[in-house]
Amino acid sequence: MTTRLFILLALTVATAAAQGQAPFPPPPAPTPSGPYVGAALGYSQAKKECVGVLSGGGQTCDANDPAFGVFGGYRLNRYFAAETAYRDLGKVRASSPSASGNIHTRVFDVTAIGIVPIEERFFAYGRIGAYRASQSTSVGGIADQTSSQLTYGAGLQWDFAGPLSLRAEWQRYRKVGKQGSPYEVNYYDALGVAGIWRFR
Repeated sequence: MTTRLFILLALTVATAAAQGQAPFPPPPAPTPSGPYVGAALGYSQAKKECVGVLSGGGQTCDANDPAFGVFGGYRLNRYFAAETAYRDLGKVRASSPSASGNIHTRVFDVTAIGIVPIEERFFAYGRIGAYRASQSTSVGGIADQTSSQLTYGAGLQWDFAGPLSLRAEWQRYRKVGKQGSPYEVNYYDALGVAGIWRFR
């Protein structure tokens, strides 16, 4: 929460400073279409925590872990874009006096993005699409598993300098792991920031 508030405050201050020093006449608005690539860093939180292969034996779980990813997309116009991404959601770790284990989750997703302009170089957006997850565990005798479901999210983006942009985003992955399987998780939430390079 502290990190998110710091990011939003920094964006607000930087935007205000840029407006105060804006040249006259102002530079032309950036082209609202074209391809882009980016990288994201943040953390993930799994809900439920100790389920499936991690349950039992008096174990307690740490459901938060760093998350990172890369993505590429194409902005169709001022209001729509499409994106594909890979994200490592980290591990859910379980421990007890006599045992320990973890589940590691990675996802690949494809989403459509709806854009709501706020100012010339600053906008909010929402996304919806589908993901495919791959899960593995440190617990012996359990095979890796894949699953697919719905993903959605929302965020803010600031096109602050030439082809460079900065995002703050939340994204949810629903029903990761098959119901009743050793990997069942109700959902993952991913929070973070991303840097973007827009090709011109």
